[in-house]
Amino acid sequence: MKTSKLTKLGPQTQAIHGGEPNRRGVNGPIVTEIIRSSTFTFSSTEEMKLWAQGKNKAYIYTRYGNPTLSVAEKKIAALEGAEAAVVTSSGMAAISSALLAALKAGDEVISTAQLYGGSFRLMRDVFPNMGITVRQVGTDLAGMEELVTPRSRVLYVETPTNPTLRLVDIHRAVAFAKKHKLVSIIDNTFATPVLQNPIACGYDMVVHSATKALAGHSDIIAGVAVGNSSWMDRVRQMIIYLGGSMDPGAAYLLIRGLKTLGVRVERQCE
Repeated sequence: MKTSKLTKLGPQTQAIHGGEPNRRGVNGPIVTEIIRSSTFTFSSTEEMKLWAQGKNKAYIYTRYGNPTLSVAEKKIAALEGAEAAVVTSSGMAAISSALLAALKAGDEVISTAQLYGGSFRLMRDVFPNMGITVRQVGTDLAGMEELVTPRSRVLYVETPTNPTLRLVDIHRAVAFAKKHKLVSIIDNTFATPVLQNPIACGYDMVVHSATKALAGHSDIIAGVAVGNSSWMDRVRQMIIYLGGSMDPGAAYLLIRGLKTLGVRVERQCE
């Protein structure tokens, strides 16, 4: 099922049926299978040649992609109203890969100062060693204009913040990013796509620690990045190079958790 068709469905229907292959005929399985294979075969050397040339999207190695992972990716992309998604081994794998997909040595990030601890330490302890400068602004975004330089490349925000639950005006933030031609990335972990849709607001990429609300059962570590196909191709390359791919068993549990996301968020809001 194409993501464009899924976005016409309600979010709970997307979470349950989105991304599932068309295999539910007579005696077809209802539950997504866990494809544990590390490696996949080609039907011919010609098919493998096409894959090597980038003309074939076939599965070859689970670090590059896997059928179980693909179902989770399509579900989350549909929920966020995005073209594509990439699931990862942790929330930090998604966050770091999304940022590194948009940055290089000499670039600068403008980020809200209130961040999840892992994101904060990535920017404080790792990025300086990579030649990336981080400039911070409060969640009220006051003084944001003064932080822009010719090297500014990315605006990164998290809202609600983890764990302090401070809020950022996402419309004001993305308007600022567009004004200065910055890549806009938002951590949507706490709000989830049930309550907040940054892609519809104009953000380039959305990241989640899927460990939390998306999976919902505290039994996996997982992450996901969401955006248009071009950005997700870059994120996937980072995952391939740096090794942050999701395990198929975790993908299965994430898919299971997504089926109750809408009901769980509704109860939490009550």
